[in-house]
Amino acid sequence: MNEHNPIAQLVNNIQRTWLEKTSGKPALKLVRMVIKPEESRVYEGFVKLESSAHGSLPEVFVTHLTDFEDEDTYSAALIKDWLETYNNSTALLQEMEQRNAGFTWDPKPFAQGKSDEDLLLMLASFQRALPAKQQLVLVLLPRQVSNTRDMKNWLTTILKKGIPSGVKLLVLDHLNNEQFAMHDRQFPDMLCTIHVSMDLHAAIRKLGGSGDPNNPEIMMRKCVFEMGEALKDKDVKRLHRWGQAALDCTQKSGNKGLFATAHIMYAGMLFHFKRDPQIPLLLERGQRISKQGVQQGDTACLPLLVQFYGYQGAYAQIRRRFTEAINWFIQQAEMAQLHNFSQQALNAWYQAAELCRRKDAGRYYDILEKGYLAGLPLSDEEVSASIYIYLLRDYYDHAHANKMTDVINGIDEKMGRLFGADWKTDVDTIRKNRMPMNLPLEMENL
Repeated sequence: MNEHNPIAQLVNNIQRTWLEKTSGKPALKLVRMVIKPEESRVYEGFVKLESSAHGSLPEVFVTHLTDFEDEDTYSAALIKDWLETYNNSTALLQEMEQRNAGFTWDPKPFAQGKSDEDLLLMLASFQRALPAKQQLVLVLLPRQVSNTRDMKNWLTTILKKGIPSGVKLLVLDHLNNEQFAMHDRQFPDMLCTIHVSMDLHAAIRKLGGSGDPNNPEIMMRKCVFEMGEALKDKDVKRLHRWGQAALDCTQKSGNKGLFATAHIMYAGMLFHFKRDPQIPLLLERGQRISKQGVQQGDTACLPLLVQFYGYQGAYAQIRRRFTEAINWFIQQAEMAQLHNFSQQALNAWYQAAELCRRKDAGRYYDILEKGYLAGLPLSDEEVSASIYIYLLRDYYDHAHANKMTDVINGIDEKMGRLFGADWKTDVDTIRKNRMPMNLPLEMENL
């Protein structure tokens, strides 16, 4: 890790605080890191680093993203994911061997494990296999949590049943909205809360200004940061000034992908001022630049072109031109599917289907079926982590109403395997609690 990188320095602060708070506490079993939502990526970077061969802390960190459906099945789901990861990941085993010479562990005794006790026995067995009496930290970062109260109950139960010696659990909690806080008197010496004060805003600003100021990518990064600041202040004039600066610096670079990215970033910021006349102009121009880049063999432009279709659909939807929006989402889905961008395709099919359900019922089941068919090649892990579960849930009702027995049985088998017998209720709950999809893509990597 680059020690001069301001984000890396924040991770170093977390590592240092971890050592200060957890060292010399053999009874410690549950560490709760209390964070602000906007800091989540920094903490995810911390656990990702410590779960790799490049971690610096003395413990062995193992991170799992297993969905929390309910407190009765979570241990079984963790065991299943743990064993699948261990058996299928050569890279993981190689990392463990690099960090722990002579590390060997036999997973076979836990292949049928389902209970809390089975999970605890498996963790104890794995920890004992680690050389030099290293401690094990199981990091729980569920992709989805159906009910935070139930997850807290599960943590309480695991603590009561006895987390093995040399093993700790780590969870993240949100500042001012803490869901997993417990009384120390209930579990004396077993709990630890860590909160690291950090100025993420300053770190991002410093990162955005680092590097060669004449480099177009560095210049655009600064422009994007300043656009974000203008958006936060609701200063549309300042946003336009920095947006135009982003277009100017990327156009001079001659890089079609970078130039198109500036357009989509600028337009995306302006979505918060949905009547701004620049939005359709930026989308049309950026889409045209992306097409030119694709024709010229710029590989960065193909995913951007797919994203522009989604943005065009979202803008048409904002302007209440619903038929146009549906057609844009369908184009996005078809192009994404053609080029094996499976998650983008499913998101677009779902957007189109939901809009048809509300505004163009005559097209709904045709679009829903296309979304259902698009997701059939997905693995179980890809299904459980994607929006495809909603398409399956909705298509199941359609199949049931039309007595499509094979389809019903296929969906029941797949979803029952992933979520259990009450999968329909679980998916309905997850969908009810999910954040709305305001825009057709995530901007995090741009």
